[in-house]
Amino acid sequence: MVSRSDAADDASSSILLATVVNPAGLTLAKTVTPERVPAFASAGLGASPSWHAFAIDQTGIAFSDEVGVVGDQRIRIDLDARVVVDPTLSWAPGEFFGLTGDPVPQCARGTLRRVVADLADAGLHAMVGHELEFVLVASDGTPLPSALWTPYGAVGLVELEGFVRDVLISCRAAGIIVEQFHPEHARWQFEVSLGPSDPITAADRLVLTRILIGRLARKHGLRASFSPKPFVDEAGCGAHQHISLHRGDRPLLSGGTGVAGMTPDGERAVAGILDAILELQGVLCGSVVSGLRMLPGQWAGAHACWGVENREAAVRLVRADAVDIASVVGTQEDAPGTRGRGANVEVKIIDPSANVYFATAAILGAAAAGIERRATLPPEVGVDPRTRPLGERRPLSTDQGEVVDRMEVSPLLRGILGDPAVDALVAVRRYEVTHFPDHTPETLTERFRLAWSV
Repeated sequence: MVSRSDAADDASSSILLATVVNPAGLTLAKTVTPERVPAFASAGLGASPSWHAFAIDQTGIAFSDEVGVVGDQRIRIDLDARVVVDPTLSWAPGEFFGLTGDPVPQCARGTLRRVVADLADAGLHAMVGHELEFVLVASDGTPLPSALWTPYGAVGLVELEGFVRDVLISCRAAGIIVEQFHPEHARWQFEVSLGPSDPITAADRLVLTRILIGRLARKHGLRASFSPKPFVDEAGCGAHQHISLHRGDRPLLSGGTGVAGMTPDGERAVAGILDAILELQGVLCGSVVSGLRMLPGQWAGAHACWGVENREAAVRLVRADAVDIASVVGTQEDAPGTRGRGANVEVKIIDPSANVYFATAAILGAAAAGIERRATLPPEVGVDPRTRPLGERRPLSTDQGEVVDRMEVSPLLRGILGDPAVDALVAVRRYEVTHFPDHTPETLTERFRLAWSV
């Protein structure tokens, strides 16, 4: 990322775009001219509490007892995270504060900041890397011709070489490390894998990457769909998170004597995530479209189990390269996303409709809770979970009403995110379930194909 001082020098003549992500996973924004940036960072700019309740249908507001039309809040930008995108535009993440200066509990970035601080108090720190899938569509949202497409094929990269080059160049200029960018399975579907960082910086970079992808897709006469299921007859889009944990300078997921080389606390952390996975589902993949992706054979992690390199498990352990562990302890040896740096867990059920800050906070909180209560890791599933006998399967729900209900009554989630944040998440997701109960998969994918686009 560009440092605060460097950004101030380089962005003196650019417009600043500031974003927040609301509980529905929508990216909301304000923009100011250079002379207004100091006020944006100190006093902040006003925003209605309804920002936490805007729904994905472009008109709905999921009001609750705590979020309504009365009151005002302030969005303050984090200048230390400011990035110069190009000579005309800079970007910074924002957080919500009350008029008295107190953090707003529905603020996702502020919630993640608190969870990271709680980890530090417990002697833990995390690294996070994101994978983001998206589908390119025509400017009106209709599908692109698919004759020139092969899953994972070079034809997709060559056909859209200009777009791919622009994304890679723009990310590099913004200080975003792209470890790989490749075609995926669905027609005109791509995946970008971002390098690991601390949880807040990693989430910020994902938000900015989505903005850059959307901006550059427009430049090329296209749109980028971040829907969990852009088309009913195609593979869905994931937003997987790779997470590693350390206690001091020692990794928890590699270098140990336990299962798959994990330490005892590493096993407990994975067990904590897995034990809570049904409760986490509302945060990680809770939209009304998400259930259409949560199916076996979609590589969405549709079963609540874990396995080493098992891409159909909800939690996949990416094991360290044993030869490298001893030589790199104390560095970023188990940072996600690159072989040879150690082990990490990939949470596969997350999709792009999730609020990345809440999602990261929920996963880290569940891992920490597993360590604290000394949770027991169940046996590894080393096969495709759908091939197991029915009594041994633990499928995730595709009923989003059930998913929301489970999220609402979860003591674990309320302990991690706080009641106001969970209530806001429940409100926007229940609005979706309530207002679109009779929609078919076809109408849901059509209506919300561009709902999370930027």
